[in-house]
Amino acid sequence: MIREIQKLFGTEAWLTLVLGAAFVGTFLLAIMLLSIGERRQRRSLASRILGRGADKKAKETTWMPAGLAQAGERVAAVGGFSARLDQKLEQAGLPMRAGEFVALIAVCALAGVVLAGLLLPNIVFMLLFGVAASFIPYLWLTRAQSQRQKKMGEQLADVLSILASSLRAGHSFLQSLDQVASEISEPSATEFHRTVSEIRLGRSIDEAMIAMADRVGSEDMRWAVMAVNVQREVGGNLAEVLDIVANTVRERSYIHRQVRVLSAEGRFSIGILMALPVGLFAYLSLINPEYVSPLFTHPIGRIILVVGVSLMVAGYFVMRRVVKIDV
Repeated sequence: MIREIQKLFGTEAWLTLVLGAAFVGTFLLAIMLLSIGERRQRRSLASRILGRGADKKAKETTWMPAGLAQAGERVAAVGGFSARLDQKLEQAGLPMRAGEFVALIAVCALAGVVLAGLLLPNIVFMLLFGVAASFIPYLWLTRAQSQRQKKMGEQLADVLSILASSLRAGHSFLQSLDQVASEISEPSATEFHRTVSEIRLGRSIDEAMIAMADRVGSEDMRWAVMAVNVQREVGGNLAEVLDIVANTVRERSYIHRQVRVLSAEGRFSIGILMALPVGLFAYLSLINPEYVSPLFTHPIGRIILVVGVSLMVAGYFVMRRVVKIDV
């Protein structure tokens, strides 16, 4: 198909088309990067008005063209995953909406197609590279969500200890939450500031705490919030219960760290085994494109390519299942 286009329009026209697409992708990326300062200013203003945990819906789209973000929002709404994607973005602490994230996926896919066209002008290779590039934002989202949950899990024991100490000092539960928000570091500080702001605006403490646990998405946080809400309802020494939960969380965190150390070699092996075929294929595509072109031009080569990619994906999930240990 690429050769037919080149014969129809000429090599110069094909090169102009590729360079034009590259310019469009670079222009969109420049707009995103240049608007970061304006986005931070708006976030700072929203934080001063509503507190450090300002609702993300109050933020305006400043890092992506509004039309592109609105198109992505419509795609997410039609697909029925807008609410779920918003929840994942909130759990990851990323200042964007579902429409912006969908538009970012489209931009990455376009950039992948352009880059593949510059490396190896084959339509199948370009499509595969574009699909692979479209997964980059999702991997970034998953990693950001995991890192944020991990950090908040590490801070949970200290949070419960501060709450218990504040309650023993005679403060109310709301004052204790405010003290946690003031003394703890990010990302827990943002969540507790938002929770305190919601309670002061009229939301019940139980609902605000449950909403915070849902935003965080951590099982330890859900169990801690459940213990706090039950103890507040039935009465008793809440500070003592918080100390017990804090000790349990510390022990679980210690076991999690041990498991990660023991499974580090397996996770490192997964990265090497998945990156080696991709890197070797990219290297051969650069130095000898004719050598790998039968994988895209010949029917048997396409079957081999599809089978190889499918086996790699299946092997990745199997290896992840082996090294993933639930505690």
